[in-house]
Amino acid sequence: MKKKLLAAALGAFVGLGMYAAPTDAHGVFYANRLDQKALVLGEGPLDNAYDPACVQRIDAYDVNFEPTTVERVDAGNHVTIVPGDDLGVTATFFDYGYFAKTTDGQVIPTRDYASVENLKAVTYARKYNVHYWNAAVKPGGLYNVPIQIVPAVNPLTLRRGDALRLRIYKDGQPYANAPVIADVLGDLTTEANADANGYITVHVANNGLNVIGVEVGFPTDDPIVTEKIFSSLSFIIPAE
Repeated sequence: MKKKLLAAALGAFVGLGMYAAPTDAHGVFYANRLDQKALVLGEGPLDNAYDPACVQRIDAYDVNFEPTTVERVDAGNHVTIVPGDDLGVTATFFDYGYFAKTTDGQVIPTRDYASVENLKAVTYARKYNVHYWNAAVKPGGLYNVPIQIVPAVNPLTLRRGDALRLRIYKDGQPYANAPVIADVLGDLTTEANADANGYITVHVANNGLNVIGVEVGFPTDDPIVTEKIFSSLSFIIPAE
C-alpha cells in the first residue's frame, strides 16, 4: 500500500534543549488534552514536553485504510492534530535523537557524543505509534513501521477487561518472543512475551485511553551506541 507523507522527513537529530528527558520506557501516543488530540511523549502517568521537530511525519488513513490527510498543529513544546470525520488510523514517526550516558550518571542529549567526557554508552531513541480513531476500520498492517503491534480486531469495538489478540511484527515479519507491555499507562514495568509466531493476548486496561507498547534495544555499527525503539498501539474507548 502506498503511504502518503504528511510532514517532511527531517534529519536524525534535532536540538532537544530544555525538552530532554530520560529515554527509557518513553513512548508516544495520542490522548485527549485540553479539548485537543495531542501527541503525548510519556511513560506511565508522566508526560514530557518535546520539540515538535521530533515528529518526522504522520501518515493518515481513512476507514477503508486508504491514504488521507490530517491537520497537524505544532505548538511550542508538543504537537496536536485535528482529525477529520474520515480519519481511521494514524502512524506517527518520532525521532528523539541521541542521549549520551556518562560514568557519573549524567544523561546528555547530543549527537556529538564522541566529545562527551566520561562517556559510558549512547542511546539513539526512535519511537513509533499506530492509533485507531474509528471503530469502522478493519485492522491491517503498516509495515513501514519497524516494530508494529497489529490487533486481530478493532480495539475500539471492545471494553475494559475484554481479551485482545495481537500479533507483533518486526520489519514486516512476525516477531518471535517480542516483549509486550500490555498497559503502558498503568503497569509500565510488567512485560509478557509473544509466542514464537509473534502472537499474544492481552486484556483491555481501560474504558478510555489504552497504550500497548514494545520497547527493544538493538546494537548498531558503533559498539557504544544502542538503537532503542519504543513502538506503541493506542486507542481511546469512548465512555458510555
